[in-house]
Amino acid sequence: MDLTVKMGLKNGVERVLHVPGNYTGGILEMTLVIDCYLPKDYVKNMAAEIAATLRAHSEIFRNVRLNLLYWKSDREFENRVIPISFLQMSNCFEEYRAVEEEKGLDMLSAKLKLLHARSKLILVLAGETLVIYDREEVNRNMRPFLGKKSLFLCKKEGEMKWMRGAEL
Repeated sequence: MDLTVKMGLKNGVERVLHVPGNYTGGILEMTLVIDCYLPKDYVKNMAAEIAATLRAHSEIFRNVRLNLLYWKSDREFENRVIPISFLQMSNCFEEYRAVEEEKGLDMLSAKLKLLHARSKLILVLAGETLVIYDREEVNRNMRPFLGKKSLFLCKKEGEMKWMRGAEL
């Protein structure tokens, strides 16, 4: 991850955590979504860098309840609760398998709204493009608060930047 992507992550996280009524202190609960389309080495490296960047950035990330959500298909998700330090050590990716299946952001946003709405920060590592079958469904799921507390990073050659969920 280059310096501009790290700075984008830090700035995006600061914006998310300072949304009125979002994070008021205590143990932070966050979700990291991994698109299983991505290769294992890329996922391991990016997750380690994200964890290192967040832990170096703020004391808040020393003790985090981290939900690691594998996004395998529109119908198959796997959730694990792990310490954030496991991302840096890559221990949580031993059983990771890449799944090349087209997925829609519609189902992911519905899953996040249903099961991960408590998370104060949602980071999504996605493939090259985010496929949206029904834009209105995504907008309904992102409102009123998921769009404000989610950040998406698409794996693209050349330009990589974090996008807020409200920008989708």
